[in-house]
Amino acid sequence: MKTLPYIAVTLLLALLPSCQGPHEQSVVEANILLAKESFESFNKHDWTKHAEHFSDNCKYLDPSYGTEYKVVSRVDKAAKYRKMEKMSPNIHDEITCIFGYENKVAVQFTSNGKAITENGEFEWSMPICCIFTFEKGIIVMDETYYDNSK
Repeated sequence: MKTLPYIAVTLLLALLPSCQGPHEQSVVEANILLAKESFESFNKHDWTKHAEHFSDNCKYLDPSYGTEYKVVSRVDKAAKYRKMEKMSPNIHDEITCIFGYENKVAVQFTSNGKAITENGEFEWSMPICCIFTFEKGIIVMDETYYDNSK
Protein backbone atom coordinates (compact mmCIF):
# COMPACT_ATOMS: atom_id res chain seq x y z
CA MET A 1 0.00 0.00 0.00
CA LYS A 2 2.93 2.33 0.50
CA THR A 3 3.60 2.18 -3.23
CA LEU A 4 0.14 3.53 -4.11
CA PRO A 5 1.07 7.19 -3.44
CA TYR A 6 4.19 6.76 -5.58
CA ILE A 7 2.15 5.30 -8.42
CA ALA A 8 -0.37 8.14 -8.15
CA VAL A 9 2.40 10.77 -8.23
CA THR A 10 4.08 9.01 -11.17
CA LEU A 11 0.80 8.95 -13.10
CA LEU A 12 0.16 12.62 -12.31
CA LEU A 13 3.63 13.61 -13.51
CA ALA A 14 3.16 11.56 -16.66
CA LEU A 15 -0.13 13.30 -17.40
CA LEU A 16 1.08 16.86 -16.70
CA PRO A 17 2.73 17.42 -20.10
CA SER A 18 -0.50 16.44 -21.86
CA CYS A 19 -2.36 19.02 -19.77
CA GLN A 20 -0.11 21.76 -21.16
CA GLY A 21 -0.29 20.48 -24.72
CA PRO A 22 -3.42 22.25 -26.03
CA HIS A 23 -2.29 25.69 -24.81
CA GLU A 24 1.21 25.25 -26.16
CA GLN A 25 -0.24 23.89 -29.39
CA SER A 26 -2.52 26.92 -29.77
CA VAL A 27 0.48 29.25 -29.34
CA VAL A 28 2.43 27.27 -31.95
CA GLU A 29 -0.53 27.41 -34.34
CA ALA A 30 -0.91 31.16 -33.77
CA ASN A 31 2.79 31.70 -34.48
CA ILE A 32 2.54 29.64 -37.69
CA LEU A 33 -0.43 31.75 -38.77
CA LEU A 34 1.53 34.96 -38.07
CA ALA A 35 4.50 33.64 -40.05
CA LYS A 36 2.19 32.89 -42.99
CA GLU A 37 0.69 36.39 -42.70
CA SER A 38 4.18 37.89 -42.91
CA PHE A 39 4.74 35.99 -46.17
CA GLU A 40 1.35 37.14 -47.50
CA SER A 41 2.25 40.79 -46.90
CA PHE A 42 5.67 40.14 -48.46
CA ASN A 43 4.04 38.75 -51.60
CA LYS A 44 1.71 41.77 -51.78
CA HIS A 45 4.82 43.98 -51.50
CA ASP A 46 3.24 45.74 -48.53
CA TRP A 47 6.59 46.36 -46.87
CA THR A 48 5.23 48.40 -43.97
CA LYS A 49 2.74 45.69 -43.02
CA HIS A 50 5.40 43.02 -43.54
CA ALA A 51 7.80 44.85 -41.20
CA GLU A 52 5.07 45.09 -38.53
CA HIS A 53 5.34 41.33 -38.02
CA PHE A 54 8.83 41.91 -36.61
CA SER A 55 9.85 43.74 -33.43
CA ASP A 56 11.47 47.12 -33.90
CA ASN A 57 14.69 45.68 -32.49
CA CYS A 58 14.51 42.30 -34.20
CA LYS A 59 17.79 40.39 -34.41
CA TYR A 60 18.64 39.07 -37.87
CA LEU A 61 21.12 36.47 -38.92
CA ASP A 62 21.03 36.81 -42.70
CA PRO A 63 23.80 36.54 -45.30
CA SER A 64 22.73 39.91 -46.73
CA TYR A 65 23.76 41.50 -43.41
CA GLY A 66 27.00 39.54 -43.01
CA THR A 67 27.89 36.64 -40.75
CA GLU A 68 26.90 38.15 -37.39
CA TYR A 69 23.52 38.94 -35.85
CA LYS A 70 22.33 42.45 -36.64
CA VAL A 71 19.50 44.43 -35.06
CA VAL A 72 17.32 46.05 -37.72
CA SER A 73 14.40 48.42 -37.16
CA ARG A 74 11.06 48.08 -38.94
CA VAL A 75 11.78 51.22 -40.95
CA ASP A 76 15.12 49.86 -42.14
CA LYS A 77 13.59 46.45 -42.92
CA ALA A 78 10.87 48.04 -45.06
CA ALA A 79 13.46 50.21 -46.84
CA LYS A 80 15.60 47.15 -47.61
CA TYR A 81 12.64 45.36 -49.18
CA ARG A 82 11.58 48.44 -51.17
CA LYS A 83 15.08 48.52 -52.64
CA MET A 84 14.92 44.79 -53.37
CA GLU A 85 11.58 45.29 -55.14
CA LYS A 86 13.19 47.85 -57.45
CA MET A 87 15.76 45.25 -58.50
CA SER A 88 13.15 42.49 -58.81
CA PRO A 89 9.65 44.01 -59.15
CA ASN A 90 7.82 40.67 -59.21
CA ILE A 91 9.64 39.05 -56.28
CA HIS A 92 7.50 36.33 -54.73
CA ASP A 93 8.02 33.72 -51.99
CA GLU A 94 6.37 30.30 -52.11
CA ILE A 95 6.27 28.39 -48.81
CA THR A 96 7.14 24.73 -49.34
CA CYS A 97 7.19 23.64 -45.68
CA ILE A 98 6.32 25.28 -42.39
CA PHE A 99 6.25 23.93 -38.85
CA GLY A 100 6.53 25.20 -35.31
CA TYR A 101 7.81 24.10 -31.95
CA GLU A 102 7.49 26.09 -28.75
CA ASN A 103 8.23 29.72 -29.72
CA LYS A 104 9.96 28.94 -33.04
CA VAL A 105 8.58 28.60 -36.56
CA ALA A 106 10.70 27.18 -39.36
CA VAL A 107 9.76 28.16 -42.90
CA GLN A 108 11.24 26.58 -46.00
CA PHE A 109 10.40 28.53 -49.15
CA THR A 110 11.48 29.38 -52.65
CA SER A 111 11.98 33.01 -53.52
CA ASN A 112 11.82 33.90 -57.19
CA GLY A 113 11.37 36.73 -59.61
CA LYS A 114 12.83 38.57 -62.54
CA ALA A 115 15.90 40.69 -61.84
CA ILE A 116 16.44 43.92 -63.69
CA THR A 117 20.13 44.69 -64.04
CA GLU A 118 22.34 46.89 -66.18
CA ASN A 119 23.04 43.74 -68.24
CA GLY A 120 19.36 43.06 -68.87
CA GLU A 121 16.69 40.95 -67.20
CA PHE A 122 16.91 37.40 -65.95
CA GLU A 123 14.68 34.96 -64.06
CA TRP A 124 15.98 33.73 -60.74
CA SER A 125 14.90 31.27 -58.04
CA MET A 126 16.47 30.57 -54.65
CA PRO A 127 15.63 28.04 -51.92
CA ILE A 128 15.66 29.66 -48.48
CA CYS A 129 15.02 28.54 -44.93
CA CYS A 130 14.31 30.84 -42.01
CA ILE A 131 13.66 30.27 -38.35
CA PHE A 132 11.51 32.85 -36.61
CA THR A 133 11.53 33.24 -32.84
CA PHE A 134 8.31 34.71 -31.44
CA GLU A 135 7.58 36.57 -28.24
CA LYS A 136 4.03 37.72 -27.51
CA GLY A 137 2.89 37.36 -31.10
CA ILE A 138 5.76 39.15 -32.80
CA ILE A 139 8.98 37.98 -34.42
CA VAL A 140 11.99 38.96 -32.30
CA MET A 141 14.62 36.95 -34.16
CA ASP A 142 14.89 35.98 -37.83
CA GLU A 143 17.62 33.49 -38.71
CA THR A 144 17.66 33.09 -42.50
CA TYR A 145 19.80 30.67 -44.46
CA TYR A 146 20.52 30.57 -48.19
CA ASP A 147 23.42 30.32 -50.58
CA ASN A 148 24.15 33.78 -51.96
CA SER A 149 27.45 32.83 -53.58
CA LYS A 150 26.12 32.95 -57.16
